[in-house]
Amino acid sequence: MITRSRTRHIEETMDPEEAEGRKKQIVAPSAIGTKRQKVSQARVKPSDELLAIEGGQLMAATEEVPKTYAEATTRQDQDEWKKAIASELKSLIVNKTWKLVPKPAHQRPIGCRWVFALKRDEKGQVVRYKARLVAKGYSQRHGIDYEETYSPVAYLNSIRAMLAKCSAEGMEIEQCDVDTAFLYGKLEEEIYMELPEGLRELLELAEAEGEDDVVCMLLQSLYGLKQASRVWNETIDKHLKMCLYVDDMLIASRQKAVIASVKAGIAEKFRIKDMGRARFILGIEIDYNMERRTLGISQKAYTESIIKKVGQENAKPCLTPLEPGVQLTKADEPQTEEDKAKMKSKPYRSLVGSLMYLSCGTRPDISVAVAKLSRFLENPGEKHWMLLEAYSDADWAGNRDD
Repeated sequence: MITRSRTRHIEETMDPEEAEGRKKQIVAPSAIGTKRQKVSQARVKPSDELLAIEGGQLMAATEEVPKTYAEATTRQDQDEWKKAIASELKSLIVNKTWKLVPKPAHQRPIGCRWVFALKRDEKGQVVRYKARLVAKGYSQRHGIDYEETYSPVAYLNSIRAMLAKCSAEGMEIEQCDVDTAFLYGKLEEEIYMELPEGLRELLELAEAEGEDDVVCMLLQSLYGLKQASRVWNETIDKHLKMCLYVDDMLIASRQKAVIASVKAGIAEKFRIKDMGRARFILGIEIDYNMERRTLGISQKAYTESIIKKVGQENAKPCLTPLEPGVQLTKADEPQTEEDKAKMKSKPYRSLVGSLMYLSCGTRPDISVAVAKLSRFLENPGEKHWMLLEAYSDADWAGNRDD
């Protein structure tokens, strides 16, 4: 039995000037099976984006990570980030992701940028500095350099069902990760990209060649492209036909030899990291005792990152933070431009999204409160924000607006 997970493919590199007022809509998994991933053309701030992309595993939104290449290569911990940048570029070169060609006269190259994050273990400890080169997919044009973009994903319920079945039957559960999964897919479209920052120095390209005269012609898929998720899914499906979420894999069997055989087969086609017994996937901690057939899942590190994000580290927990009889209506929305401007500084939409993922993963008890508060994403008021910081576990009140 194999379940694969992936970080949802979202446009990682939106234009900051166009980010305001845009939103992402991701269909939340809620039943066993697979469904088409639906991602709107919405855009959010990069700091919010990484939190959503990795589902709690990359919690960059709550850490001081660099926002640009220039910042990463000049700050105090620049050595770690430079290693991460060099590692990413070398991986792309070895994978023959592009070839350098003269800038075409007939087609406009798309841009690219660096996105930085810290990868953590199940305890929230930093285990890796991560730099990822992503294409500015928002500048692609439909019908010219991309067509279809959707990619099927597994429900979180499918992963929980698999874990429960394995626990009940005393099966081994191990985990492996496909390194730079999206880069394995072959592109059908002709796409040109500007030279990434750092590539000229790494390859020691002569300045005389002129940065504007040389571009990368993409041969393989790249993170940030609109079709990257779909291309990877089509590539992996040639070798495995399973319920997926993409590049983090849970492999289960009653015999370790079978698991080893499956890993060896995957390693023949893709470069993987063998992570041993499954402990952490999609921001979900797995506490599994095969001998006792007990299983526990939680999102402690992810929850703590959300609390830190809103500065509520010292908040006292309570059983029913959404008070009985509380009513949320449009009358609570800000009416004046001054009040609206004040609420724009609050990460309301981002926090609702983070809590929604938490409710879908391991905390269904807060689902009602999150659903209520998500009705006010466009124009949240001070009351909505105060309640959002509390969470809830019951549906105590009706909907007055309805």
